[in-house]
Amino acid sequence: MKLAPCVALLGIFAALAACTTTTTNQGGADPGAAGADAGAGAGEELDPDDPANQPPHSLGTIMLGESHASGSGTPSPIVSVGFVPDARKARACKKKLDAACEIAVRVKCTENKDSFTGCDEGEACVLDDACAPACKKIAVCSKECDEEESCTLDKSGKAVCAKIESFDAGPIAFSGTTTSITMFPPYAYENNGNTGAPFLANAEIKVQAQGAVDAGFEAFDESFKATTFLQTSPALNKIPREKVFGTGALPIAWKAGADAIVITVAGPGGAVTCKAKDAEGKFDVPRSAIEAALGDEEENAGPRSLSLSVSRQRKETRKGFTAKGELSQVKVEPEGWLDLVTLSTESTSVQGCRASETACGSGNECANLQTDRNNCGSCGKSCGSGMACGGGKCVDPAAACDACAKSAETGACKTSFNACKADAACSALNTCVGACTSQQCVQDCVSQNEGGVDKLNAFITCARNACSAVCN
Repeated sequence: MKLAPCVALLGIFAALAACTTTTTNQGGADPGAAGADAGAGAGEELDPDDPANQPPHSLGTIMLGESHASGSGTPSPIVSVGFVPDARKARACKKKLDAACEIAVRVKCTENKDSFTGCDEGEACVLDDACAPACKKIAVCSKECDEEESCTLDKSGKAVCAKIESFDAGPIAFSGTTTSITMFPPYAYENNGNTGAPFLANAEIKVQAQGAVDAGFEAFDESFKATTFLQTSPALNKIPREKVFGTGALPIAWKAGADAIVITVAGPGGAVTCKAKDAEGKFDVPRSAIEAALGDEEENAGPRSLSLSVSRQRKETRKGFTAKGELSQVKVEPEGWLDLVTLSTESTSVQGCRASETACGSGNECANLQTDRNNCGSCGKSCGSGMACGGGKCVDPAAACDACAKSAETGACKTSFNACKADAACSALNTCVGACTSQQCVQDCVSQNEGGVDKLNAFITCARNACSAVCN
């Protein structure tokens, strides 16, 4: 690959618009991804709901709920039943952002730098029992498995066809629900066109399990109380876009209740959940939580969107159940716990601006405050005739172009800039090309530092895109 004859000095944007470059995306992994950060830090209080902080037990989770789009009057029912032989195997890996909010740990491996997944061929990137990313061998059987079998790895790591094992509690039936519900393993709920919540507010619900035939929970008969229905005020779909993608905390309010509130903000960077007190009727989602959900600016340079949801949840945990049987892949913990959950959820999605832009005016206009001459430095601030906007200030057009390129180093193109700076070949190529005054000089630089071409081109391409408007 050859660089076009142009000056490509990282700190100087001049002549970048004349360059023709290509970028190879190797995927790669984030060296700073989960692992140690997934647990509690020094002096941090352990999460009592994390199975890693609880005595060993098998777990059954029975969930009834409704989900409705904000501004819509037609809710959809939620009915979910599941059992696991070891609660620790089903734990959710999360990283604390602050006292109230946490983000689901992203699965990113770095063992193979040249692989899109970060793992070798025949491996997958997963989170291990300690919530650290790890490359695990994928089971690939030499023959097609029978209908009641699945391809898996035995204890020696060999791919074999093994009988599909189940861990359940046998047939389960509910009473006190708005419709008749009876489920059989593997507990796939069939809606049959039903709408609305499967319970009334504060209803007494009874769940009866006949008990597993093979591995699973023994029979049980439990009663629990349903939650009440959630309504936000103002409705989520009425929150202005500039509030969601602005600079301060995002206020969310609801009609107060007596249970628990979980607010979820999901975007390209992952799903962030914040726990709030139902009785207070309001919560300010920290801007740091929203930025975490949006993810890295350079990875998400296009128009961004977020999903917002507020859920009222009531969970009753019962202990002392008996689990029986044996499984080939995991130990069955003999003590069983049962989570009985009811919930009511309101949700919406919000279309935003690009990572480098701010919602201005009524929220329908997206502007880059660093380069937009009609919104320079702040929404509505316009530069005079013959002036341009650079670095959020009204300046001479040439200075604005240089300022944009410089800001790209620590802003929209920070990742590719730092990658080139840290690479010896890319850094040497940048210095060499920056001193050139002829095409032959550029070609000589490329020949001497071919290993740095892709990384330098990645930054050049990013900077050209980020500054195309101000540099024409």
